[in-house]
Amino acid sequence: MTTLRAWRWPVAALAVLLLGALVTAIVSGGNGGGTLDPDSASPDGGRALASLLRDRGVTVTPARTTADALAAVQGAQGDATLLVTDPGLLTLLQIDTLASTPVARLVVVQPDPESARLLTTQTARVDTPPEGSGLVDPGCPDADATAAGNADIGDAEVFSGLTSGCYAVPGGYALATAAGPSSNDTVLVGSRTPFRNDRLADHGNAALALRLLGKHPTVVWYLPDGADPGATASGQKSFTAVLPAGWRWGALTMVLAIALLALWQARRLGPVVAERMPVAVRAAETVEGRARLYERGKVTDRATGALREATRSRLAARLGLPRAAAVGDIAAAIAARGGPEAGATLAVLAGAVPADDAGLVGLASALDRLEAEVGRL
Repeated sequence: MTTLRAWRWPVAALAVLLLGALVTAIVSGGNGGGTLDPDSASPDGGRALASLLRDRGVTVTPARTTADALAAVQGAQGDATLLVTDPGLLTLLQIDTLASTPVARLVVVQPDPESARLLTTQTARVDTPPEGSGLVDPGCPDADATAAGNADIGDAEVFSGLTSGCYAVPGGYALATAAGPSSNDTVLVGSRTPFRNDRLADHGNAALALRLLGKHPTVVWYLPDGADPGATASGQKSFTAVLPAGWRWGALTMVLAIALLALWQARRLGPVVAERMPVAVRAAETVEGRARLYERGKVTDRATGALREATRSRLAARLGLPRAAAVGDIAAAIAARGGPEAGATLAVLAGAVPADDAGLVGLASALDRLEAEVGRL
């Protein structure tokens, strides 16, 4: 009962943490809270833009995998705009598949250099704009850009080397158009900002986003996902890959909670306390036991070192030298007092390691004789 009472508060705290992790996983699980998700009402989501497109009669079809995106484009008989929100998550296989799919317009948001190269037939260069390039004027004769006016589009990527571009920033354009392998109308957009819920009403963001995506009756809104089976040629994926991001974060929260609880309840070691041994063991038995261990392990070198070290310590104490005195100093002190020559003493205290047990017994006898001679000095 006492143990249960002591653990009730830690268990209650752990239960609260687990419940919080579960709620977090359920609320933020899946792709519903992702960037530019057409079903997400979070600040970086795209529900506001998707609602505006639907109000104007445009069909918005979300796609979570490459296969779903291709099926939706084929269902619209090619008369659709394919929006790719995060091409950096796509593999080369997926990019090649998208590049070979006929579509009326392909809009790629913030592509990496590899995606820009494969999705256009020209040499596209992608750079990072300087600081303070967010709000940009169109600066081009394109009708859509001119009608939209300035927009928050110059804060992420800059393109150069393409046919035409708008929203000029140092180093290139924040919006560029080019022909692709299967689409003559490929648009590279350098920033996600004009499509976000929290920035759609600013400046000309909404007008630009609607004009980019509203030219055709269907928008296939593709949100790449690292757990997409199309990311690999075999289509296989691991268990952790199929878990939504919210569940993975929930599992991490639970692991941290359990680690903190274990750290809180862990037994802390105090100072060392000297206690009497419950059983008295004779010194001879201890020596004999260690000797048998040395014999079984065939560690003649270690046994030799133990014998010589013990003898050197006793000799140093008897000669008035420090316990850690060098063997040469011990040999010199013995010779100075009329004992054996230093060379003979060094041969016994620091000579070669015996080759067998008989040699080890002989060494032990020699050490005893040396110690007895020093005792008579």
